[in-house]
Amino acid sequence: MLTTRMAPALLGALMVLAALTLLIVAAGKPLGESFQIILQGATGYPRTDAFGPVDAWDTVLHDMTLLLLTGLSVAIALQAGLFNIGAAGQLLVGALAAAWAGTLPGVPERLHLPFALLIGAAAGALWAFVPVWLKMRRGAHEVISTIMFNYIALYLTHWLVTEYLKDPAGDAPQTAVIAEAAKLPLLSQEFLSANWGLGIAVLSVLGLWLTLYRTVWGYETRATGANRDAAEAAGAPIARRMTEAMLLSGALAGLAGAIEVCGTQYRFFEGFPGEYGFDGIAVALLAGNHPALMPVSAWLMSALRSGAYHLHAETGAPKEIAVVVQAVLILYVAAVYLRRRRMEG
Repeated sequence: MLTTRMAPALLGALMVLAALTLLIVAAGKPLGESFQIILQGATGYPRTDAFGPVDAWDTVLHDMTLLLLTGLSVAIALQAGLFNIGAAGQLLVGALAAAWAGTLPGVPERLHLPFALLIGAAAGALWAFVPVWLKMRRGAHEVISTIMFNYIALYLTHWLVTEYLKDPAGDAPQTAVIAEAAKLPLLSQEFLSANWGLGIAVLSVLGLWLTLYRTVWGYETRATGANRDAAEAAGAPIARRMTEAMLLSGALAGLAGAIEVCGTQYRFFEGFPGEYGFDGIAVALLAGNHPALMPVSAWLMSALRSGAYHLHAETGAPKEIAVVVQAVLILYVAAVYLRRRRMEG
């Protein structure tokens, strides 16, 4: 089953190369040099005095951490037959909740970091609850409701960080810096952003794979997503499984936001990077919603982001090249996903 999911992923990788080639040519940049710069941005090679492997892997591993979690977030919902477009909003809510928890006084030092991470995950799950409740009780489509909740999360977090949670020591719309005990350590002293949240993300991949493919809960969840009527006829509690999968989806996105606060930013601020939630859609679909392929998919998207931004810095090529390539990739993998669902159902 895993091998049948690899062919679309490999074809998607070829489409990335083709789209990159067309965009570089359209931007009027030399093709060979541009690909060399993209490779340098993704891997650090060839090394220069100003940029090397440490710089590249710092960026790639940081982005990979967040994309692993948001990709898993989208994937677990899709496994249950739900399309959660709200990971971006759930990430923002989780990040703000973690920033609040990270600044609370009186929390024991040993518990402060796990407390902040758990609060962030719980906030993300709570933010996913209303859309799935509307789906179960009122028949509201989760795509519409989660998109709407993204905007609510964006403006709600902005309002809270401006009016109620703003750092009293400054004028900028941002929270105070979290306590030292609530910070995730960096993977290396040479890194600026890649942190041990990557370990949490990898454990989440393993945990979700075991849960989906080695437990009754996972079997019922996958059966619900594959054929809801058949799963219900077989006795699976489909409403409960869909609700639980959506809550887990929101928790993973909220955890991504909490890790970004505790491991990199150390505070929440207006303009917090919620786009990782949208990028998680491409990561999940490229991996065929299978946790085992998620690290490869997340690394590919992270390397693409890092390489494209390095190309922009070195040549002035539009930095939106990465966004366009991701959009092409999303269209492709969405078409593959819909075709597979149509053939199966």
